Amino acid sequence: MDKINVGLIGVGRQGTNHYNNLLSMPNVNLEYICDLKVDESWKKKFQNIPHVVKDYHEVLNDPSIQAVMVVTSTDSHAQIVLDAAKAHKNIFCEKPFSMNTPEDKIRDILHVVKDNGVKLQMGFNRRMDPQFQEVYQGVRAGQIGDPQIVKTTSRDPFVLDKELIKRIGGLPWDFTIHDLDLARYMMGSNITEVYAKGGTLIDPTLKEIGDVDTIALVLEFENGAFGLIDNSRQAVYGYDNRVEVFGSKGMLKAENVSGSTVELYTKENETQKNPLPIFTQRYHQAYVDEVNSFFKSIIENKPVVADGVDAIMAQRAVIAVDESIKTGKPIKVDPHFTL
Repeated sequence: MDKINVGLIGVGRQGTNHYNNLLSMPNVNLEYICDLKVDESWKKKFQNIPHVVKDYHEVLNDPSIQAVMVVTSTDSHAQIVLDAAKAHKNIFCEKPFSMNTPEDKIRDILHVVKDNGVKLQMGFNRRMDPQFQEVYQGVRAGQIGDPQIVKTTSRDPFVLDKELIKRIGGLPWDFTIHDLDLARYMMGSNITEVYAKGGTLIDPTLKEIGDVDTIALVLEFENGAFGLIDNSRQAVYGYDNRVEVFGSKGMLKAENVSGSTVELYTKENETQKNPLPIFTQRYHQAYVDEVNSFFKSIIENKPVVADGVDAIMAQRAVIAVDESIKTGKPIKVDPHFTL
């Protein structure tokens, strides 16, 4: 299999990001663009794509399509993944798998994926960031001994529009879920307890849609280690993302990425470049690498980097974050899951 025929389902903010990346991949034939907003203007805009359609079933009904990218609103992920698995399509699905689908239903969908022999990769792109990968590989190689504490910081550069937030989920579902997955990934152990605090320190009107803009939380893992996460919707200096893993023999950490590594030191002060301004720039290579990894797993019939079980574990942790914020209490998380 030299090239994979792909259908992209959903071309909003994140879908457009994937679209641009797919065009640069030599092992991909992007055959379909699918979005509910498709009209004649779309067909002119995407005239380089053979098929521009509204109904994702048209993509699934084409026997030449080997893989689909599900980048629609979160509330539609579960049904599209189920339909794609039944149609024997390999599936890349943006996170989260769902915000309201019961776990038993997700388990049933994962059984369909498994029974139909297709791949399902979840879009936890930070796992594939080159710097974070270096930290991850160093932890796995024993460079810091036994990992004891993992710390992640994720801060957006500006508060998103409330209508967008309602579609993609509040801060825990859209944002903190990345940190929860990355912390679990780095630690190599499942989360057993979450204690979270959340508030509206930036935009009090977010309370109107049941959201927060600032989160601080503590995790406990099955191996007895701990995690610390802080999130904010507004870092005025840029897109702030850092990771640190501390262990019995040392520490590994990845700092922010900026447009330059040059720093100026004078008698009066010191200056350095701010972090990159937005997630699509900061994680550009991670987005490319995660999708390339997905296609490689299809071609070589190897496991994906983040699967449906990872999605469930992240979802359990996010639900616990929500509950902890509401109750002010630590919340237990079931670390066990088998298909």
